[in-house]
Order: sequence, then structure tokens, then C-alpha cells
Amino acid sequence: MCTFLANREVAQRQAKAAQSFLAQIGYPTDIGIINDQSNPIQKGSSITLLAKTDTDVIIGADAIGEIQKMAEDVGREAAQTLSTELTTQPTVDEFLADMLIPYIALSEGRSVFLTRCITEHIEANIWLMEKMLNVKFNLTKHNSLYRIEKTATDNDDEVYG
Repeated sequence: MCTFLANREVAQRQAKAAQSFLAQIGYPTDIGIINDQSNPIQKGSSITLLAKTDTDVIIGADAIGEIQKMAEDVGREAAQTLSTELTTQPTVDEFLADMLIPYIALSEGRSVFLTRCITEHIEANIWLMEKMLNVKFNLTKHNSLYRIEKTATDNDDEVYG
């Protein structure tokens, strides 16, 4: 997606670079291109890639354009990230993982997911939810993935009403 950069074919170049990288490693692609004209104040670009795995998990990756950063580099960056996510086979990517923590903390019973890495946002959200809601999370490493589990507590009824 690009805003006011259609004349330089930035979105097309990003998509072509991502498509080329993914094709080289055996992933077929169908990338849509959007040249936005809705915000005349800001020029910019980004690319978002989604993939559905054999187990129906949807994994995403993105990259943002910057001044002096080639469109081709933006496309390759997103494709490399997506490739890494697909290779490690998490159930959620690292950016969704930190956003899930509060919802899982509020849910009853046990919840589990796998992610490729533990970010500072994940750690902070776990720490905060454990303090605020008196829940417990366990983090364990399994091969190249991290398993994040909120365990059921004896006082689930007290915490959630």
C-alpha cells in the first residue's frame, strides 16, 4: 500500500520483491496493490503479507517504507519475516502474542499459544496481568518456539465474578 507514491510504482515494486523472494522458497503469492489517495498530507508506504498454513493458522508479516529505503527492500523485509514465521510454525506471530495476553488473562480456565519470540511487550503484559488479575502465566521454550500458557487458578470464580 502506498499513499501518493503511485507515480514511482512503490507499491508494485514492494509487491514484486516480496513475490520474488517468496517464489524462490516455494511459496506462491497473490499480492494486491493499493495506491491510496485519501491523505494528501502524508506520503508513505507499507506492505502486509498474510499466509494461511496447512493447519488453518493465519500468520502475518509487514514492513514499513522510509525515506531512503528502497521499495524492493521493504518488500523483501516483509517476505523474509513471513518466511521465518512460516518456518517456525507458531500459532500466532509476535505482534499478536502481546495483544492476546490481556484477553487470555480475563478468560476462564487455561489458554495456550505458541510464538516465535518473547518481546518486551509480551513480558510487560504478562507481568501486568499477573499483578492486576492474580493469574499465572508459564513460558517455556519448545525447539524454536515459546509456549505461553495461562493456567487455570483455584480462584477463577473470584477473579472473574
